[in-house]
Amino acid sequence: GSVGKQILMNGWRLIWTRLVLGLGLALAPVSMAPTAGAQTWGPWPTFQINPLVIELFTSQGCHSCPPADMELEQLADMPGVLGLSFHVDYWDYIGWRDPFASESATHRQKYYRHVLAKRYIFTPQFVVGGSWSPDGRTSLLDQDLMSYKGDPIMFKTDKDWIYLPETRGLNGIADLWLVHFDHRHETDIRAGENAGRTLAYRHVVRDIKHLGDWRGENRRIAWPPRTGYGIALLVQHRGEGTILASIAHMQ
Repeated sequence: GSVGKQILMNGWRLIWTRLVLGLGLALAPVSMAPTAGAQTWGPWPTFQINPLVIELFTSQGCHSCPPADMELEQLADMPGVLGLSFHVDYWDYIGWRDPFASESATHRQKYYRHVLAKRYIFTPQFVVGGSWSPDGRTSLLDQDLMSYKGDPIMFKTDKDWIYLPETRGLNGIADLWLVHFDHRHETDIRAGENAGRTLAYRHVVRDIKHLGDWRGENRRIAWPPRTGYGIALLVQHRGEGTILASIAHMQ
């Protein structure tokens, strides 16, 4: 499609590194419980710097969400894109409890309602780059998504640290978010508005943690431990919502 071509033409950096063996690396004081399996310490064996972050707020109890879930599955496979599925919990009272729903996903969507000046929260809702949310009739597959990317801040990395450069033009405070997500799930829905359907979900967010503030100073962050399938570090302008930098690993 046109989006895939645009992404490939823009030549977004896919940075591949070898896992450094035998390193006893100490991490910065970040507390995070694993979502599944044991923690894997040290630098991520492969990673992508500054993919365009596309978030979908969805629910298994929402009858209008499956088309958006299928769209995210296509977006998640595109080079230069990090698609994340946030399952909100406010649909759980209508006959079906979404096993992936979380209060933190709902809080994140309410944050976007505020910074993007939306009148209310709704599902499905896409948020592109933290700064744009299309109406429900807009397919992202038909958009020039990279026009929403802006000029991201570039991480630098070595075997011990992820570095944020000094930035004088931040004009505010940024939040550092650590996100863990799964590869893919299929669920047999037995009740609620989607009863009787088997629905698939990509890159379901299982955990999101706030690692602190960033005010534009030189900053280094020890490689966070990997758990499960995917992990991403997002730098997001608090007042505007714009995702200023991102780095992601997927097995």
